Amino acid sequence: MADRLELAKLARAAHSGVLSVEAAAKALGLPARAIALRLASLARRKWIVRVRRGLYLIPPIEAEPGKPITVEDPWVLAREVFSPCYIGGWSAAEYWELTEQIFRSTLVVTAAHVRERTIMLVGHEYRLFSVPRERMSDMVLVWRGSERIPVSSREQTIVDGLQYPELCGGLRHVAHIMGEYGRIKERDFRKLAAVVEGTGSGAVWKRLGYLSELLWPGEKTIIEDARRHLSAGNVRLDPTVAHRGKLLRRWGLLVNVSVSDEDVAA
Repeated sequence: MADRLELAKLARAAHSGVLSVEAAAKALGLPARAIALRLASLARRKWIVRVRRGLYLIPPIEAEPGKPITVEDPWVLAREVFSPCYIGGWSAAEYWELTEQIFRSTLVVTAAHVRERTIMLVGHEYRLFSVPRERMSDMVLVWRGSERIPVSSREQTIVDGLQYPELCGGLRHVAHIMGEYGRIKERDFRKLAAVVEGTGSGAVWKRLGYLSELLWPGEKTIIEDARRHLSAGNVRLDPTVAHRGKLLRRWGLLVNVSVSDEDVAA
């Protein structure tokens, strides 16, 4: 009975089933050393699941004994493990309904020190992308059940993809996301230009200008903004593709991938 009462207290202290040692210590009123031993004991008896050092998962009451335990919401676990971070790239694009493509992993942009680019936690795959802490900008907090999770804005998602196309599955998929963005009523080209300006990246302006001409030919303002910010030198349209491509002088771009109507179609 004591174990069940403790477990109930721990479940109330957890965030969508995710429990830190600090939260457990506060819930049970025990010092850190004692709570660490207590949690380890509960994990050995399979009452809870150890995710990684200092972090545990409380299985839902309805979970069947012997069945693999999965996290209720992978985004909540990402926040607890990789903070400071935000959900970005293809995962943010899915959230904002800028893509219908389904990705099996959650893309996390983090300023935390991580050694691996891909991590499996409690049966879910996370793809991690490290940035300096000062790059953690233009996030919005969205509700996931009772939890608020940081996600890159629509505009930051596009700009991240223009700077690092691998975050969105490659430049062609970035173009598709931009095509969808141009169709929604929430589009804000001024905000998009402001986010690009915040990067201080000439390469991002070049890619934005080129793709804007293709996707949004009527949006003269953002195309002219890109022209005013042109920098010296040439960059590849998709830096993840080794092929050099054909030089487009007016944008200083080596067009090394083809962006077709199929890539940007709804």
